[in-house]
Amino acid sequence: MRPEDALKHPTLHSAISNVLADQHHEAPSNIETSNTTLSVAPLPFGPGTWDVSVPYDTQAAIFSLRSNRTIELDTGKSGIVGVATRSSLHAATAGLGGHGVITTTAYAHCYAKAGGALYLSAKIFDSTGNYIALSNAYLTATGPSTRVFRTDWTNFAASYKTLNVWAELLVLL
Repeated sequence: MRPEDALKHPTLHSAISNVLADQHHEAPSNIETSNTTLSVAPLPFGPGTWDVSVPYDTQAAIFSLRSNRTIELDTGKSGIVGVATRSSLHAATAGLGGHGVITTTAYAHCYAKAGGALYLSAKIFDSTGNYIALSNAYLTATGPSTRVFRTDWTNFAASYKTLNVWAELLVLL
């Protein structure tokens, strides 16, 4: 299931029971993008930052990030689904695919900034799927009428690594 599906509500009122005319919502804006070029410096430098433009009125974003790391014997890929707000202290994620000795190892994980998590993913977002983790995700104004979905990335390798991430954002106004 794509994250967008759960947010779509019918606008035909006769199709919804126990809902008044002013209680339905339109589907959110959907943004699909990727980044396979950002070079992230190793610790203690960084983090690497990737911004995606969103409408200025965006209050929250539900995001799905897929990595290049294979987690099953065939073609299943690891990734996370999360929620970001205008506060850098409120992001939370759940995902599949964590660091392991065998490349097909898959671990489920949940992270929440409000719960004290330093990172929001396992180290799965580089070409080998072993070194780059999502550090933070939030919405921030970059000008008087512009806003971005900002993601910060931490590289745990000893050298520069390239980010590999495919994203779907659902922005809620």
